[in-house]
Amino acid sequence: MNNRKNFISALVYQAVHIVQGLILPRLIISYFGSDVNGLISSITQFLSFISLLEGGLGAVVLAELYRPIENNDLEKIHSIIYSCKKLFRQLAIVYLLYTIAIAIIYPLLISHEFSFEYISTLTLVLSITTLSQYLFAISNKLLLQATQKIYIVNYISSATLVINILIFVVLLYVFPKMHIIKLCSGLVFLLQPLLYNHFVAPQYREVENCEKNYKLKNRWSGFAQNLAYFININTDIAVVTIFLGIKNVSVYSIYMLGINALRQVITNAEVSYQSALGKYYAMDNKDNLERKFKRFEEAFWGISIVLFCACLQLINSFVSIYTKGVNDVEYYQPVFAIIMVLANMVYCIREPYKILIYSAGKFKETNTGSYIEAILNLLLSLILVSRFGLVGIAVGTFVAILYRLIYFIVFLQSALFSHAIVRRFIKLSIEMVIICSINIFFYMNHTLYIDSIIHFGIVGLIVVFVEIAIVLIVHCSVGIIGKHINRKKQTV
Repeated sequence: MNNRKNFISALVYQAVHIVQGLILPRLIISYFGSDVNGLISSITQFLSFISLLEGGLGAVVLAELYRPIENNDLEKIHSIIYSCKKLFRQLAIVYLLYTIAIAIIYPLLISHEFSFEYISTLTLVLSITTLSQYLFAISNKLLLQATQKIYIVNYISSATLVINILIFVVLLYVFPKMHIIKLCSGLVFLLQPLLYNHFVAPQYREVENCEKNYKLKNRWSGFAQNLAYFININTDIAVVTIFLGIKNVSVYSIYMLGINALRQVITNAEVSYQSALGKYYAMDNKDNLERKFKRFEEAFWGISIVLFCACLQLINSFVSIYTKGVNDVEYYQPVFAIIMVLANMVYCIREPYKILIYSAGKFKETNTGSYIEAILNLLLSLILVSRFGLVGIAVGTFVAILYRLIYFIVFLQSALFSHAIVRRFIKLSIEMVIICSINIFFYMNHTLYIDSIIHFGIVGLIVVFVEIAIVLIVHCSVGIIGKHINRKKQTV
């Protein structure tokens, strides 16, 4: 029952998040220009660098909580949560110091475009949301997720985003100053910790009778996992800022609006099943776990391929409509779009494997793959950006994400499952390559001319249904061919 609630709430949250992601940047570009939109995106990404220090703590805490929750071991649950709160308070202090450093150093890098005071104060304002989360919200949020009540978090987050949109729009007309608008937006998020605490079960709120010096087993092993995530999500804009300039940050961020929206829809839906997988693993029922995971895996391959192939056909039209009337930078980047769509499709496809590994607490065992992914992405982006610009950065991201997908499959085959997971991976990969080849051919040889949001919505629905048909046809064809080959082998 909770899995269904979690899934539905994830879709609701992502719908609201997409609406916010579409409305706010467009308003910023229209009222303040691409420079300000690029500046906000860049500062936000630099501030997110501090999440590296989090070291995957959230995933580690979740993995530690599943078994004591299954066994109703309240003392251990309290010990884990107490340790989590203590670590995040320490991290909040470091984050505050880091924010002050960014507020001083970052304006010096682009002081010719904005005043020192403008950038410095905007940096401090933008840090409020993350600081409040570290200090007050994350522990209870993780506890709700571990007890399969992530739907509460999703609904609270959705309501917060709606309030944020309303405040942003009202202030834009009443008092159009970016600092004031962002300050009020940040203060809205202070409501979340109060609501999370209200919905946490009473038996989990009391932490007096617990071990004060409890050590999280995989605390530092989780660092490598978070490093890879950090590199893939945050490094691109940093490289664009340094090598290509603020206006190209705006180009990158506008293309990533639609791509990120799809990725977050899929990954949040996947995360809604994470606690269920953790529960099955805690029950030590390997057969049931493998059976449940197989359905989970195949479903999200299909969903990812359909949505991202549809995205590929629509993304240039989306950017054209979204930036209509904005001529201060060239927003049409078709090759960059192909690579980033494919990279994020592979990212979503690999998430079920990562979630299973996290649920099993296999952090230390998969550190090597995390480090290699991070190094690949960073080095390739730095090497290719000077010659190929945005396309070079996209290639670095794609290669790194693809490498770690293969790494996950090899690890799961040897550590948790049988060779069946490799056979499924090969079959699904063949289907993906065929479908993507069809879509890339169409993308390169035909252009969808869409001139309005209504037209975009209608064409978008048609494209999605066409992609579903293509996926089903290819899936059935590959299945029939596979069965025919197996029969021939058995006959021989």
